[in-house]
Amino acid sequence: MKLQTQKFHYVMSKCFQSLGSLQKHEALLFYSKVCLLSRGNVVNRVFELQGELKLFLEVQGKDDLLSHFSEVLWEPRLAYLAYIFEQLNRLNLKLQGKDRNVFHLTDCLRTFLAKLQNWQMKVSAGNVAMFENLSTVLDEIEDHLLDPSLKTEITQHLKSLESELKKYFSEFEEEDGKLVRNHFSGTLDIATISNDVQDEFLDLKNDSAAKDLYEERSLTVFWCSMYQSYQKVSAIALRVLLPFSTTYLCESGFSTLLHIKNKSRNQLDVDPDMRCVLSVTQSRISHLTERKQCQPSQ
Repeated sequence: MKLQTQKFHYVMSKCFQSLGSLQKHEALLFYSKVCLLSRGNVVNRVFELQGELKLFLEVQGKDDLLSHFSEVLWEPRLAYLAYIFEQLNRLNLKLQGKDRNVFHLTDCLRTFLAKLQNWQMKVSAGNVAMFENLSTVLDEIEDHLLDPSLKTEITQHLKSLESELKKYFSEFEEEDGKLVRNHFSGTLDIATISNDVQDEFLDLKNDSAAKDLYEERSLTVFWCSMYQSYQKVSAIALRVLLPFSTTYLCESGFSTLLHIKNKSRNQLDVDPDMRCVLSVTQSRISHLTERKQCQPSQ
């Protein structure tokens, strides 16, 4: 499947060089190795514009590229890849945001891994109803059955994707998670907490005001507000919540830098501007300007 994917990328990169606007799309996106979202959108556009691409290649006399579109398994493979990249894009977008923590990351990944395992079982049984594009393509085939070789490729690809995700994202410690999220539910065994923290944990667990605050605030805000009253327990919770779960904040900083310090402003000292843009605190510009005198007219 990896070789087939590389083959798709080569053909698409050749097709995109001079293809103009088609159907509802203003332009066919260029393939980019850097951005996963761009790659997923490109594959979906190719799947939607197969007829136009074939016509374009025929008019241009690109017989070597046109021959790929005539392969028996080209369209089913393309339909499968379009769906998989779309799902990866959705996962990627779910992990982005300023308020994401390790629990949100873990929940999203576990959900996606469960989907991969479910897809493997269904594909092994010949059921591809969950792959909308592939199911549509098979409906147009006379026997409506998935080719055995393609079934094997898809199953192996799903297993490989599951293996890579498990290798890249390590398992999260369950007990730490229960301490941070389920301390009021009674599911956490007190014996799993260190002896010097147990008394303070019991005080927090039976604090009704803290429980009301927990239901109203986010995890990060709640534990920050509890730090003065329950320092030991809060310190454990904050050690779990503070690490960056993804590189989103770092990447958003680079994006902000590119937007502010462009070619026309290359001498600009961007530190103050970036601090204002990236800060979660809202700037009170009107309050700051009230005590400033406007430039008088000459």
